[in-house]
Amino acid sequence: MPLLNFVTITLHVIALTFYLVVSFKPLSKDEQMDRYQKMNEEVEPFRKNLTECARQVKASMVDVENFLKRVPQTTSQGKCFVACILKRNNIIKNNKVVGENLIEANRAVYGDDSEVMTRLTKAIVECTRVIEGIFEICEYASVFNDCMHMKMEHILDKVTMERRMEALGQMTSDPDQWTDEEDEILKLVKDEL
Repeated sequence: MPLLNFVTITLHVIALTFYLVVSFKPLSKDEQMDRYQKMNEEVEPFRKNLTECARQVKASMVDVENFLKRVPQTTSQGKCFVACILKRNNIIKNNKVVGENLIEANRAVYGDDSEVMTRLTKAIVECTRVIEGIFEICEYASVFNDCMHMKMEHILDKVTMERRMEALGQMTSDPDQWTDEEDEILKLVKDEL
């Protein structure tokens, strides 16, 4: 009986995968290049902030990796790294969280997805309560960041995965449509997804 269930599940997964691949219309070359350029323009300031903050607070590579992997910081440099990032992205101004700026930053990534925005708004309120009474800015920022990740992890991962699947289904690297340079760019984009 377990083998039959496994075969049934496998067939459903294959059918779903086939449906997803067939149902997506590939983007044109210009659409894909525009999407890549827009993504690069949005990511570059973030990369710059990461580099400058890491230098400023003397954060280690582990501190940076922990931030990117959503792992709570354990060192003072790691916590100050988080504070620097949140300040540079205007999530923290005058040593206070600015919820509206966090919502706008997420809206740029997730659009107006009502489920994400509702959960985000609720998480901001809850996490702001958690940091009441914390006056040291590095600890304040780090605790807030960790709280937001815990509250939002499931929903953002779900939305991100859905978008990645859609993007992968729309991508094409047909050698008749793409130059070698564009094909390399697409491979990098696929790797990022």
